[in-house]
Amino acid sequence: MLLRASGQREDKTYNLNSITDTALTAGVDDEQHLRQLTEAAISGDWLNLQKHLRAAEKAMGYQQAIDTLVVAAAFNGITRVADATGIPLDRNTAETTIEMRAATGIQQFEYAQKSERYG
Repeated sequence: MLLRASGQREDKTYNLNSITDTALTAGVDDEQHLRQLTEAAISGDWLNLQKHLRAAEKAMGYQQAIDTLVVAAAFNGITRVADATGIPLDRNTAETTIEMRAATGIQQFEYAQKSERYG
């Protein structure tokens, strides 16, 4: 949602469907490196994380590559804490993101749905 708002402020259009469809691009700078770092960190793929970190450092610089990992870790942790404590998506966010969540298929990452699929 913030990416969409940032795009409106900067008069840019970002493809939010790229969140759940890796064949698509969002239109952000260095997104390949952002995606690779995030995926490797969240999945615990430590060998590839080192490789992707070196490539991202060359393309984006050391601090931006590290910041990417910090943000990925923080969001992953915040989501898990919210889920573990039973904090639901707030009403305003739920109402204003219905279309975006349907279009991107992001609900497939909801823990309740993952539990149903994977037991």
